Amino acid sequence: MRSLRWFMLAFVAAAVAAVAAGHAAAGEVEKGFRPIFNGKDLTGWDGDLRLWSVKDGVIRGQTTKEKPASHNTFLIWRGGTLTDFELRLSFRITSGNSGVQIRSKDRGDRRVTGYQVEVVPNRSDMGLFYDEGGRGHLARAGEKVLIDATGKKQVVASLGDATEIQRAYKEKGWNEFVIIARGNHLLQKINGVVCSEFTDEDKEGRALSGILALQIHAGPPMLVEFKDIRLKELKDENVTPLFNGKDLTGWKIVDTGDFASHGKVYVKDGRVVLEAGMMMTGIARSGDFPKENYEVSLDAMRVGGYDFFCGMTFPVGTSWCTLIIGGWGGMVVGLSNVDDLNASENETTTGMEFERGRWYRVRVRVTEPKIQVWIANDKIIDAPRAGHKFDVWEEQQPIRPFGIATWDTTGALRNITLRRLNP
Repeated sequence: MRSLRWFMLAFVAAAVAAVAAGHAAAGEVEKGFRPIFNGKDLTGWDGDLRLWSVKDGVIRGQTTKEKPASHNTFLIWRGGTLTDFELRLSFRITSGNSGVQIRSKDRGDRRVTGYQVEVVPNRSDMGLFYDEGGRGHLARAGEKVLIDATGKKQVVASLGDATEIQRAYKEKGWNEFVIIARGNHLLQKINGVVCSEFTDEDKEGRALSGILALQIHAGPPMLVEFKDIRLKELKDENVTPLFNGKDLTGWKIVDTGDFASHGKVYVKDGRVVLEAGMMMTGIARSGDFPKENYEVSLDAMRVGGYDFFCGMTFPVGTSWCTLIIGGWGGMVVGLSNVDDLNASENETTTGMEFERGRWYRVRVRVTEPKIQVWIANDKIIDAPRAGHKFDVWEEQQPIRPFGIATWDTTGALRNITLRRLNP
């Protein structure tokens, strides 16, 4: 009896150790990932709630004869934008056609275009990279593709027999997707098997950042399910975070000149909030800042008010300039000043509608030839520097060399980074 008891205790101990080792290995694999679906509801996601729901920890996209999709429609993740990343999720599709949109563009009305990883019930169509609303097929199962600067596609290597690769896909069962994007190179795996990859050198067609979304395809009734959605941002060694998401370390609240009657400035939920002041509220970066060959990226949101919610002042060589987003009544975008003309009256002036409560990804790139600006992945400004004078109006001078302000408006900022560029 004693030997049997000893054997049972040893067996249990070994089993516990094995389980613990398994958990440790799983934790190591998942290091750096964060869940972006809470398993309970669609908090942080935006879609047609007639067609999207959550049941038993699973996102369900479903159409029926009574509730069809009149066009391809999407469930959009509103928690941020994708640049360099690794995305992991599980999916199951029993009918219809779906996909995972990455680095894509929000076209409004829950329409999305851009890079898509195909999701369909039949094995023979899996492993496809697709450009929704754009260039069509980019890379099929078994292909390693180069898309050159003209948009021409060339298969430069084989990843194996397509049929054998597609055997990894479990038709109508749960499958694990891994999607990796770094720079202009993208790769997908299904259940651990690399299916396809491509390098996109087509500067007009490619996307280096954009949104994440899940697709319901128009057509016959369908059902697709997603769960365990995890995201890991891949770090660029040339990128320096300018905001730690916790406090204003490295920043100062500007309180001179037109900022003397500023609104309240505070950090909450990973964002800097600049409340409306009389007239300006702003923060300035402490320490040195590059003058050439750099790119600043951030997410900006209009929380309240009707004027600019992001006035970014930045160095341009030996001078400075300010990007205005949502000024002059809420819609004007442009640089102040160019040849002594402000953002509402020079060649960079354009108009955009901005929704309250929505994040907009902003990138400002300063190189020796140009100042370029992207908003929500669309290039808005492409201004040559040669032959032009750039400066700031008097009100913005207190936040030089680099700072961000609002005008009679409450704004929020997050994910502020600096990337140094090769000349």
